[in-house]
Amino acid sequence: MITNLISLMKKYLFVLLILLLVSCQSNKKEDKKELIVANKVNEVEIEESNDSLIYKISEDSIVIGGDTLKIEAPFIYSFEGTLDDDKKIQIHISNKLTEEYGGYWKSGDLYIDGEEQVFGFGLIKNNKDNFYTGKAYYDSNDSDKTICTLKLYNLATEEMFIECIYNKKTYKIYPSKKFPSYKCYDKIDYTLFDTREAYKKGNARDYTPSRDYIFFGEILNDKSFEALSSNLKYLYIDSLTIKDHKKWKHNFGIKKSVSDDNNYKSETLYTSSPIFIDSNIYVVSGYWYHYMGGAHGLYHTSYDNYEVSTGKKIEITQILNTKDENFIEFYENKIRSDYGDAVPSTIPFANTFYILPTGITFSYAPYELVGFAGGEPHIFLSYDELKPYILKNTILDKYNSN
Repeated sequence: MITNLISLMKKYLFVLLILLLVSCQSNKKEDKKELIVANKVNEVEIEESNDSLIYKISEDSIVIGGDTLKIEAPFIYSFEGTLDDDKKIQIHISNKLTEEYGGYWKSGDLYIDGEEQVFGFGLIKNNKDNFYTGKAYYDSNDSDKTICTLKLYNLATEEMFIECIYNKKTYKIYPSKKFPSYKCYDKIDYTLFDTREAYKKGNARDYTPSRDYIFFGEILNDKSFEALSSNLKYLYIDSLTIKDHKKWKHNFGIKKSVSDDNNYKSETLYTSSPIFIDSNIYVVSGYWYHYMGGAHGLYHTSYDNYEVSTGKKIEITQILNTKDENFIEFYENKIRSDYGDAVPSTIPFANTFYILPTGITFSYAPYELVGFAGGEPHIFLSYDELKPYILKNTILDKYNSN
């Protein structure tokens, strides 16, 4: 009997040891799983206490200086298709931090063959819908002048496509085979001011953390675009595909003010994304925003044009004779005819432009040509108008062959 009892106890002990071993392995897996989730959110340690200026409130959200920032994977996707009369359409969609308190904004740029400019639009999603929707307008101040309505389905999957309603017809526009996706990441620099001690002393003032958002995009390596890829300095080497988008990380830089002189309201944002691509030209826009108090911040959009065959940046003086007196007179008269008395007596030459198959669009920052309410004026000049001033043997020969 005693022998049977000892044998039974050994069996129970053996079972208990197995259960204990399984439990330990399970805990190790759980610990590892939690570690991976934490690294998804950011690349710096975030304090968990709600008393801290920086703390995590959920897997994809953090609170910084009282502002809640939902972390989303940044991306750029490019789409290409054909509309009426074999018109080509291309669309570039991105998800990036926006000005004013770090919300994310899904926006895009659209170009259709024959148009005089690239059109911007925003995308929103209602809870009841399984797609994002947006509209591109000829005039952002006139909702009746719609170019097309867009619906984005199956975001960040292999089944992703855009439904485009153009001239009362519906088309499906699919991701570009040549430019299917871009790797992106946000670099967010929060300069934080710990004012809790100052509040206790009764001499603190309201503040907003200084934020610097930087959004980069990378063109995927493609054999026909090797020169372009190697010459664009801001691009990063390790390309990722759509399948890897969940691995993209955010980068936070955090520091605290060392003196009260640095305690002021400030916010800076810079984003970069493509707006037009063909076999000749690759055009990238850079949006800059800065706020230091007052009624509103300042913003400006710049454009960089690259020749695909060489990867070199194109300067306006390389393609147009801008010093020709006839060109200067033509250019100034064109602006006065578009904006009338709103422009100054001496018109500055635009310092940024972008090239399209139809012509060149020049762009001004707010206050540079007209008041802040006038936004960023765009001046389009067709190749027929520019023909007398186009320099020989330039990239424009491929668009101005007639």
